[in-house]
Amino acid sequence: MKVGQIIGAVLDTVVKIVIIGVIVSYTYKYALEAYDFGYQVFAEEPVSSPEAAKVISIYIPESATAMEVGEVLEEKGLIRDARLFLIQELLSGHHDELREGSYELSSDMTSEEMIKVLTAEPSEDEEEDTSGKAAEDGKEDGSDSPEEASEGGEEAPEEGTEAPDGGGTAEDGQT
Repeated sequence: MKVGQIIGAVLDTVVKIVIIGVIVSYTYKYALEAYDFGYQVFAEEPVSSPEAAKVISIYIPESATAMEVGEVLEEKGLIRDARLFLIQELLSGHHDELREGSYELSSDMTSEEMIKVLTAEPSEDEEEDTSGKAAEDGKEDGSDSPEEASEGGEEAPEEGTEAPDGGGTAEDGQT
């Protein structure tokens, strides 16, 4: 029986080594995937370079969740992963601020830039309609003098007011 016990002990050891090897390889594989996902949350690159960028119009309904918005962006080719967009939106300073409206986004924008556009008030279409009127109104009644605009220091002017550099409204300077 000594030979049988030795063979049993060797087989038992081999099985344990194989199980440990499988566990280590899966742990390594998923640890790399988790690291890559975490890295992308904070350092994701745009889908395309500025030279190959495409501008795509999207519409966000009023009750859309961040995941639904991410799925639309992924479907249109503006981002690589909707789940990643959800995590980025959760961690951003704009959590739960996505606004209804039509937006024009470029494939050379990062997710962070897209989130800023999607949470900006008002949407781009409304901004074009109201910014021209507000800038004209401000010039006509003299309420937006260069001195008033520069008194705020580094703070951005209020919505619809002329930017300190005279280059349009505060919203026009979005990145």
